Amino acid sequence: MPAPLTDTDLIRVLQHWPRLAEKYWWDDPARPDLGCFGSGYNSWGVQTNQKALGALAVLAAHPDYDESASGVSRDRVLDMALRALRFSLASHLSGDHRCSDGTQWGHTWISALGVERMMHGVGAIDDLMTDEDHAGLRRMLTSESDALLDLPVTGTKWNVDRGNRPESNIWNGAILARTCMMYPDECNVGEWMSKAHTFLVNGISLEADAHDDTIIAGKPVKLWHIGPNFFPNYALDHHGYLNVGYMVVCLSNIAMLHFSCREMGWDAPADLYWHAAELWDLVKKLTFADGRLLRIGGDTRQRYCYCQDYLLPSLAWCADYLGDPHAPELEAGCVELIRTEQTANADGSFISGRLSTVSTINPYYYTRIEADKACVLSLNAWWHRAVDIAPAAPEQDFQAATTAGWVEPEHGAIFQRSVRRMASWSWRASEAPQGLCLPPVSGHLAEWCANMGGITRLLGETGKRKVERHDQSLFDGGFLTVGQMQDNTSCTLPEGWLCDGHLPHQYAVAALPDDRTMVVLEYATVPVRSYLCEVKGLKLNVPNDLFNDYARVYFSAAGETSLAGDGAGVTELASDWVNVADTIGAVGIYGADGFSIYQAGERRASGFADSLYYDELCFPCLMGTRTLDPGVVLDCGSVVLSGADRDETARLAMGNVSGLACAPDACRAVRVTGADGNAYALAANFGAERAPVSVNFSLAITAAENLVTGETPELTDGVLEVDLDPGAAILLRIS
Repeated sequence: MPAPLTDTDLIRVLQHWPRLAEKYWWDDPARPDLGCFGSGYNSWGVQTNQKALGALAVLAAHPDYDESASGVSRDRVLDMALRALRFSLASHLSGDHRCSDGTQWGHTWISALGVERMMHGVGAIDDLMTDEDHAGLRRMLTSESDALLDLPVTGTKWNVDRGNRPESNIWNGAILARTCMMYPDECNVGEWMSKAHTFLVNGISLEADAHDDTIIAGKPVKLWHIGPNFFPNYALDHHGYLNVGYMVVCLSNIAMLHFSCREMGWDAPADLYWHAAELWDLVKKLTFADGRLLRIGGDTRQRYCYCQDYLLPSLAWCADYLGDPHAPELEAGCVELIRTEQTANADGSFISGRLSTVSTINPYYYTRIEADKACVLSLNAWWHRAVDIAPAAPEQDFQAATTAGWVEPEHGAIFQRSVRRMASWSWRASEAPQGLCLPPVSGHLAEWCANMGGITRLLGETGKRKVERHDQSLFDGGFLTVGQMQDNTSCTLPEGWLCDGHLPHQYAVAALPDDRTMVVLEYATVPVRSYLCEVKGLKLNVPNDLFNDYARVYFSAAGETSLAGDGAGVTELASDWVNVADTIGAVGIYGADGFSIYQAGERRASGFADSLYYDELCFPCLMGTRTLDPGVVLDCGSVVLSGADRDETARLAMGNVSGLACAPDACRAVRVTGADGNAYALAANFGAERAPVSVNFSLAITAAENLVTGETPELTDGVLEVDLDPGAAILLRIS
């Protein structure tokens, strides 16, 4: 377990960044007393500058800032911090200047966010600010608070309903409460504080809050409640997918006001923490032991950025307010992620090497994500210096403390976490569906993009896959989920042919209760003659980038295969099993002659431009245009093993997995020997009608247990007959 961080540890990482800040620094030609980091534009340009000034201010004020290591003098860093602050205040709607794009910022649902993220830096240089600076700060904060009185508070579980705003409700409530505590003599304090309570109670809000009699600020929660932003088990549909990252952003904004209250001796509003402990209980289980977020629903942005960064301030709050004994080790892991990547760059930046294309084509966005890392390092450094954060030592290790099963049925998300395996499936992921099966200590082996979801793609397809149905059941040590995606949602062949709804893709997925194994069965069809350009079964993603030195070694029946991260093309292994780093295994059961490894030859993942090199382990992998008549286009079954070395993977492939004879034609069934020595069977009806499904286990099998219901179906001469709805599946332990 790493030693807890000190403020100096964080400064030692942050202090290299002013060189990058200098590179992207802008002197305002109209006002020599003003300057900013980044574009100087409105919106994210303003927030980029505000985050940077927070970081620069903390560096300038910290006694351990090393000018020689940084290459930028303390005086220069302080000058940039003050000029950035003054630029921010002057270009606000309450000021007398404008942003570099000719506009003034403020009075929006998001304008409080950058302010909240800079206020620790304002505190760091408070004694160096002039009376004019303080007056400008007061003018800006009170102006923002007045504007928020007219902003509606919303809450909807589903993003599509356009009211899902948990994080902005929190930061808007926080800035209102902050302004009240900073300027208690202002005449609007009563109105501001009342609106703050409404925002905060409707941050991490649930449907049950509509009936909650807990008293907050003199009245029950049910009277403050506007609507739910979270599902009953704390799933979050922000941006339209299961968004672990924005769960973290919510907690980070709680942290910012919490530590301001600690530092200033203010009484934090009780509703700042409404449901926060319960949300952290889930987020903790969705964090790898190395500090990387375990995003079971994926991410729409560049990897290792933004929401990942804001886990840092969240962890400081968890350690201080909740006394979480594991938060310090996770905090150290998060900082190590940042430090590792920064060390690979020669310019003091955090991400210029891996995201070089972004820096070239969109410096507006690139400076934003650089400033995030600088901001969070400075937040934690300042808090560690200002207050004593000292949770008790853990009584059990992190892995044992995060063992759990969880399901959010309405959202279609499920996981089982144990010491050896994190098994999950999300039907409404950012690039759905998404599964994971890997050790919870192996954050760098996770890549989210439709992981374990296979893919079939029509020539000319431009749409995004959508979920059509799903069902899931959690049981002790495992889960079973079934569902259907529509892989074709918007296809155009130039000069006049359009189609959608032509590629239904069905799945039956089981996490066995053996602490190792996931089984994935896939079945996709086309109703008409079709041109396909890509067919991939399983598609197990394996990052092959900075964090593994751009080289990945695979073991298979073909021997050892080493692939560079920037490789391109398809590598055929001619093996029905493959193992990654003696850590993750995959075994094909039916549907292909062997595994293939696909490499795109460029960094991909979500967000735009480069993000991460990753390989895809496919069973099968068919690339290039092909014409298929109506019928089945993908029909495969695979097994993924967590915490398995090459020998364990090879043993499973040699006689311990098999397809089973079953009827009718659209039924598929497999048998797998688990790590616990038990035999398991998964059978699915991929037909369009409810049907009596017959599975032939052979005479050697005399007993079966339905792991979802606990029932023991009868076998006749080793044959199971069971009625299954279309798309339904059954998971059995057999003996």
